[in-house]
Amino acid sequence: MITEKTQEKILSLKDAIANHPADSALYVDLGFAHFEAEQFEVALAAFRQALALNPAAAAAHNGSGRVYERLGDAQAALGAYNEAIALDPTKIPPYIGLGIIYLDQLGNYEAAATAFGNGLMYHPDDPFALALLGNTYAHMGRFEDAIQMFQRAIHLEPTHDFALSNLSLVYLHLGQWAKMIDSCQRELAIADDAEPRRLLGYVYNRLGQYEDAVAQLERSVALNPADYEARGALSRVYRKLGRDSAADAQYTQANALAAQDNEYGQACFAAVTDDLEKALTLLAIALTKGQVRPAWVRIDPEFAFIQAEARFQALLTGS
Repeated sequence: MITEKTQEKILSLKDAIANHPADSALYVDLGFAHFEAEQFEVALAAFRQALALNPAAAAAHNGSGRVYERLGDAQAALGAYNEAIALDPTKIPPYIGLGIIYLDQLGNYEAAATAFGNGLMYHPDDPFALALLGNTYAHMGRFEDAIQMFQRAIHLEPTHDFALSNLSLVYLHLGQWAKMIDSCQRELAIADDAEPRRLLGYVYNRLGQYEDAVAQLERSVALNPADYEARGALSRVYRKLGRDSAADAQYTQANALAAQDNEYGQACFAAVTDDLEKALTLLAIALTKGQVRPAWVRIDPEFAFIQAEARFQALLTGS
């Protein structure tokens, strides 16, 4: 939904364009204003008009790339970002856009790492690019490199929640509980959020600190009542504490929510409720359907505690 501030910006830019119709930079600004309002086709038209006036407008190509990315047209986005880089290789946004397409939409982690790395050659202290490179390394299984990138990003920007969140995931995957707890707590010092509390609940449960696990998971559910993974994990801990009525209530709600999701979501729910056979069966279906890539499953926190299961690893390697 468009905000009043964005609407005012759009109207102001249209007035400016009426007075300066040949100013391509105004069309670029208008395109980004429409993009901010999630008016993607209108944004794309503005970027095209900017390029008609100035074919060398790198920012217009970058804006077009962002629109194509949101519209799910990966190839068009790659083309636009590469055009922006060719025109001005010193700006980092198109490198970030390029890397995100390779990372999230195409699963080409080598290409993603190259894109982020190329951007960092011009901007070595960009925290977001460092964190994205770290995330890419995590997907590649290069966990020590990932940690290094996340730590560099956090050193530059201590409140960088994206870097902290992904650092927590890597520590969880590696079983480095104390470091994972510290990372989550640093994230919570920035803002009270459901995800780090859910992950803390998982780890406290693993450590046998059940009351601490309950406190974190209850708060996670309060912050995000639709999170069936947190509810499922909470039901498991309640059961361990002999609170069967509360466990049943949480499980019933969580199961109903999970049933509305695809097989991968249901596999995650089964994993956090200790139903290994169901989790593996659903995960196999999800992978076959292409709902998720093995690289993410490997570091997904919901599967952190079945890493040693040979059948789980076989699903990831296709063996």
